Amino acid sequence: MASDVTSIDHGAHGEAAAFIDTWHAREPEMAIAQVFCPRPLRLRFALWGALLMQWREAALELSDPRPTHVKCMWWAEEAAACAQATMRHPLTIALAKPDLPWPILAHAMASMADADTSRPPDRMAAMERVAPLADAIATLESALFDIQVNDSMRRAVAVHLLGERLRIGRENAEGGLLPLSLLARHGLLAAELSTAKGVPAHRDWAAELARALPEHLAQGCLYRRMRGDFDAWRLQEMAAGKTRPLPPFRALFRAWRCARRIPAAC
Repeated sequence: MASDVTSIDHGAHGEAAAFIDTWHAREPEMAIAQVFCPRPLRLRFALWGALLMQWREAALELSDPRPTHVKCMWWAEEAAACAQATMRHPLTIALAKPDLPWPILAHAMASMADADTSRPPDRMAAMERVAPLADAIATLESALFDIQVNDSMRRAVAVHLLGERLRIGRENAEGGLLPLSLLARHGLLAAELSTAKGVPAHRDWAAELARALPEHLAQGCLYRRMRGDFDAWRLQEMAAGKTRPLPPFRALFRAWRCARRIPAAC
């Protein structure tokens, strides 16, 4: 795996490798999963994972709506530039895929830049909140790995986005985009979500998201199947009130199991 990433350590591609390292630090299980991707596609696998982290952070993980707007609009412009083969970001330069359906990401990022910041009433509304970005990611991913996009992929991406928002938002006042229905069920004020009183609501939200994940990703690429499997584990752990990282050996086993189902494609 290391050789496939360090092979881009020069010029702008060296900057891309630094973004991949950051992604591996954030999602170490995917660094392990990468070794099961066919060697010619491993770099693409890594660049895609690092890009998804950038888009997720820009749209969903900043505490202030002002930098969210600025970063989302920057990525909307970058997506438009990618369609014209005038990429500026090290990751999109290294990916070098102007033929992908970039306009859908441009529209999604522009939509997320001015997205409603109020708390969604329920899970369905929360899924709809991230749907523009989830649809764009699923569409681009299907083109990148040459598969057919489907509703299961879109739902898996939406759950991943909300799960990551929950994971980073549990300890602040925003509370991980928990819907109003959960606050009402637990008799909570929004300000209480970052306290011990909010823990049961966070656990319930993780359980709801785990149930929303597709049980089997029909025709999904290896990247999405592995990410979905790791998301299922993480959400189940959060639902049980646990915050431990996935042990490397277990990550290796889960990745191997996913790879066995579709050994010929990434």
